[in-house]
Amino acid sequence: MKRILNVNVIDMVPCARGLIFVKRDAMPDGTNKVSFFSFDAFSGEITTVTKSVYLLNKFGMAYEQVSSRLGDFISCETAKLPNHHTIVIYPTGEMGYFDEAGRIVKTGDLYYNNAPARDAAFDGSCIWSVVPQRNAVIRYSIAAQKTLMRIGGDDNTAFNMPISVTCCGEELFVCNRGSCEIRKIDIRTLDVSDYLEFQEPVNKYFRFKDKEIVVLDSGIYEL
Repeated sequence: MKRILNVNVIDMVPCARGLIFVKRDAMPDGTNKVSFFSFDAFSGEITTVTKSVYLLNKFGMAYEQVSSRLGDFISCETAKLPNHHTIVIYPTGEMGYFDEAGRIVKTGDLYYNNAPARDAAFDGSCIWSVVPQRNAVIRYSIAAQKTLMRIGGDDNTAFNMPISVTCCGEELFVCNRGSCEIRKIDIRTLDVSDYLEFQEPVNKYFRFKDKEIVVLDSGIYEL
């Protein structure tokens, strides 16, 4: 495992060849400076990018309209749909659904058992999210506007403070911050299995062809 970034990253989104990440630095006058960078997972190169590049990769073609309506466009997670619609979800469970022109289609809160869901991964028809306070992963139907399925939760020990979920083909990768591990869900069978274990909390997982990247408390690493 090789550490590739050790910076104060406050957000990151996947792009064609790697990641776009946002870095915040404290300035001498007490203010904060926010900068945007790209990391190429294949060359290892880090370059400065514009705010617009970051917003495009996070929200899609209607990024100007979506980001202006949100205000806080950094602390949310997104899922871009094939029809160029975008799902936005905040750690509070607040959720927004935007169409291809950046118009608000639906807003609301995504909760399971009175606890907020967070993160969003699109499987081709529905959204998967995690519920850290309930140790659960849920599948939410955009069309029906309801939760269709829950994996884990209650007395089940499959997940331990799941913090993020990534969809790769027909597999979901769930980062369990509480147990410092990534668990894998087969979308077809719903079988849950171990994938990776670490010595510290794991927050995010990304895959780019044969490249795998994880975000731990101590930095961002290539596996």
